[in-house]
Amino acid sequence: MSKTDLRDKSYLTPNQVAERLMVSPITVRGWALRGLLKAEVTPGGHRRFLISEVERFARERHAQDRQRPQRILIVDDNQSLARYLQDFLVSNGYSTEISFDGFDAGWKMQSFQPDILLLDLMMPRLNGFDVCRQVRSNADTRHVRVIAMTGYPSHSNENRILAEGAERCLNKPIDEQVLTAAIGLPVISDAGR
Repeated sequence: MSKTDLRDKSYLTPNQVAERLMVSPITVRGWALRGLLKAEVTPGGHRRFLISEVERFARERHAQDRQRPQRILIVDDNQSLARYLQDFLVSNGYSTEISFDGFDAGWKMQSFQPDILLLDLMMPRLNGFDVCRQVRSNADTRHVRVIAMTGYPSHSNENRILAEGAERCLNKPIDEQVLTAAIGLPVISDAGR
């Protein structure tokens, strides 16, 4: 594909796609590598995404999410927070399970087969970074969306968990609107652009 072809079409960079879909650029690259979101590659080796392809992906993902209640595995050693999140998510139509440590989460990843893993970073024995790494390294679970959460927000923690494959890192205390936006995949629009 020539540079002229790229300029003649409406393309987005991975960062622009990530911003529109409210995920990290690493998540966008993962979708492209798995063939879920089609990308063009520039002569310089950079991925570019047609706006129409991004819109197709968002519509299909949104349609899949509506076919059945999404399953969310909440992994947090703070039992009262985990139960609060479970109550909130169940009241919004999600199917949930709770794990209070990373080891139990491994078992529930196989038995519950969640769509989304809501994962605390700082837990005893097996922390969220290790859990996320294991989820991403397993062919049976690498499709699971990982949304991290932490009571110890820092650029270092956020960059580290995003590098492990999480799509977002939410700060505790969890804001319900931020959580809802992170879990949902909005339909994107060019209105107002």
